[in-house]
Amino acid sequence: MAEAHLVLDRVSARWRGRTVLDALSLAVPRGQTLALLGPEGAGKTAALLLLAGFLRPSLGAVRLAGRDITVTAPERRDIAMVFDGDTLFPHLSVLDNVGFGLKMRGIGRRERHERAQAALTALGIAALAGRHPARLDAAERRLVVLARAAAARPALLLIDEPAAPAEAPQREAVRAGLGAAIGPEHTTAILATHDREAAFALADSVALLRGGAVQQVGPPRVLFERPASRFVASFTGDCNLIAATLLGRDGETARVALPGGTAGARAPASLAAGPVLLCIRPHGVRLDPAGPVRGPVAAVSYLGARTRITLGLAEGPFTAELAQAPPPARGDVLALGWDPADAWLLPADG
Repeated sequence: MAEAHLVLDRVSARWRGRTVLDALSLAVPRGQTLALLGPEGAGKTAALLLLAGFLRPSLGAVRLAGRDITVTAPERRDIAMVFDGDTLFPHLSVLDNVGFGLKMRGIGRRERHERAQAALTALGIAALAGRHPARLDAAERRLVVLARAAAARPALLLIDEPAAPAEAPQREAVRAGLGAAIGPEHTTAILATHDREAAFALADSVALLRGGAVQQVGPPRVLFERPASRFVASFTGDCNLIAATLLGRDGETARVALPGGTAGARAPASLAAGPVLLCIRPHGVRLDPAGPVRGPVAAVSYLGARTRITLGLAEGPFTAELAQAPPPARGDVLALGWDPADAWLLPADG
């Protein structure tokens, strides 16, 4: 198998006396987008700065397109980086802002104009070509910055917080624009974000970081449906976590004992019988008279097509999203269950 386009091989780095990356290993195929997801201080931006050449690793190596760039100067890496809060030149038009990086690379005026115009068209903002930055809103400015980076056709595109400056209604436009910036040239891209929705929507693969180390890496669906730990399960979306005991397996389905009865779930092959955590997302829960979770409704929230209810249990709150009409009322006692395919078992110490 050919080597990945980008490889981080057990990279560690320190910043201001503390470890910001801890034996980080990642491999990204050519043309794929990897999202670095995690809370503040997880090491996301540090990883981008290291890839860009502004932070030197204390251990490990970085390879891009088969070339070791661990100590290569930033300007010789063929990498474009879009920082959170990037600025545009106020005296230049949008078209000239997008073409500025190409000018610095020595590209002639005609090709510069054609590539800048093509990048604006790909992002759906060709109509902004003649405007100046002062006449753009936050989402438009972000799209122009993305177009400027994409026009350079770098070997690697790094983007910090893709839709951060935009208001909520504009974020979808920025996300769509980012997909357009990456897609046509099959650019290999690394995104850093704390926004799970952005990471899942834009990336082929997601690496969830914590304390500078990878907690789990894989396609978004794998992290959401088969989290490796309590932290991954909680960070990737709402999840009911229930202490349980793994009793045994019947083919692909594991049987677990819960406080209210037994239930089925999927489980990694490495998980041994004994204490475990069962993870079930609220949307996977259903009404089931024989279900293992039973208790009074403590809260009801109408969401339109579904109703979000929370049961008050001795073990803690348990949340479900039900397509029930009419919805239950507070105080109603419900029994809930799930399809074993919708539940996943985690290590108890996760």
